[in-house]
Amino acid sequence: MKAISLTLAALLASGGAYAQEVNVIGFSGVFADNYQKFIIEPFEAANPGITVNYQPSKNSAETLALLTRQASNPTIDVALLDIAVAIKANEAGLFAQLDEASVPNIAEAPDWARVDEDRSVAFSQDNLAILYNTETVSEPPTSWNDLANPKYKGRIAAKLGDTRGVILIPILTHIAGGNYKDSIEPAIEAMNAFAPNVLTWEPAPDCYAVVQSGEVDLSICWNGRAQYLHDTQGGTIGVAAPVEGSIGQTSAISLVEGSPDAEAAKKFIDYALSAEAQGAFAEKSFYGPVNTTVELTPEVAQRIYGGPEAQAAQMTLDWQWVSGVYSQWIQRINREVIAFN
Repeated sequence: MKAISLTLAALLASGGAYAQEVNVIGFSGVFADNYQKFIIEPFEAANPGITVNYQPSKNSAETLALLTRQASNPTIDVALLDIAVAIKANEAGLFAQLDEASVPNIAEAPDWARVDEDRSVAFSQDNLAILYNTETVSEPPTSWNDLANPKYKGRIAAKLGDTRGVILIPILTHIAGGNYKDSIEPAIEAMNAFAPNVLTWEPAPDCYAVVQSGEVDLSICWNGRAQYLHDTQGGTIGVAAPVEGSIGQTSAISLVEGSPDAEAAKKFIDYALSAEAQGAFAEKSFYGPVNTTVELTPEVAQRIYGGPEAQAAQMTLDWQWVSGVYSQWIQRINREVIAFN
């Protein structure tokens, strides 16, 4: 009798349709706040029978560990992960294959964004940039090479033992005329060239706060959150997009294998991949859209990618290939750059 009453209550609460819940795990902090506001809330408004619960995670490695632990009995329906970690999750069979019949907006994703036969699909890119303190830096950096300028000795924060370092390696290798698939020696050399300017390799509490406080002049960090903090925290954090271009940290969305409510989860994924959702997230949060039909205003495009020269130089990575050397590259940064300096 109790079970029947609960079912009836759910039915009435949803206006005649069974109430559905989608449990999403993803990035924390400002990303989580903005994802709730600009993606989840509009989706729920358009789908009143579906409730989306967002669970923030410290990082993609933590999310992968959770998904692995509950693989036989998942409570999570949808996962947002760094694309390199999503590839690892697919190797472990943690995500279900999507298709255009149930998730039509997959068709608007470029080929490179459709990973492992659509088990993960890229939905945003957050460019690596140079943050600077607008009160202490009168001439913002314009090049990645400016990191080695002696005037910044002891004035840079550079947390490179993670995805930031993995993305910086191809950028620095490209500037030196090399190809990251052939050799990363030019990048290691370039990192060691600016290492004497680094005050901390582990900025605390994070790479944004140390710029905001004036503890450092420059920090190598993510554009999207920095742009948001610039707008909401008095403009102390400035963002420089080097003329040589950058590479976006790509985030992917996936349906968990064995999802408790797969059909509702697919509806949510389809919305998250839509031009409407990605366009709004780009405009409000300054994350680069992946949906090929999104058209950005020049002002928004500049805040995401930099000026025309930087936009023309924007690079992409072969993430499937990079995922295979990801750990090796971080080990080299730790041993040959951070430990050495």
